[in-house]
Amino acid sequence: MKYALLIALLLLAANAGAGSVMFGKHLVSKGDAITSVRDAAGTPNKVDKIDADDSSPAMEIWTYNRPESVVTIWIVDRKVVQVQEQPAADGAAKTSSASK
Repeated sequence: MKYALLIALLLLAANAGAGSVMFGKHLVSKGDAITSVRDAAGTPNKVDKIDADDSSPAMEIWTYNRPESVVTIWIVDRKVVQVQEQPAADGAAKTSSASK
């Protein structure tokens, strides 16, 4: 039973594509509300805010430093518009997380 659940989660993550990332047992994807992101991932390590201008809306960029990766989530109008996960560079995520 455990193996079937693990395989199902792996297939779900693979099918979700680059616009999604797993936080424990929770999947964060494009279109999710920020309340869902906070419930799944907690408070981000860093929040960058970009003000609106004539050609683009206001945006927040949330960064989560994880032991093996850095997850960046772009938010517009309280919804996820993009999710990106990259391998941690030279333990940078470990250092940032430890300094909290």
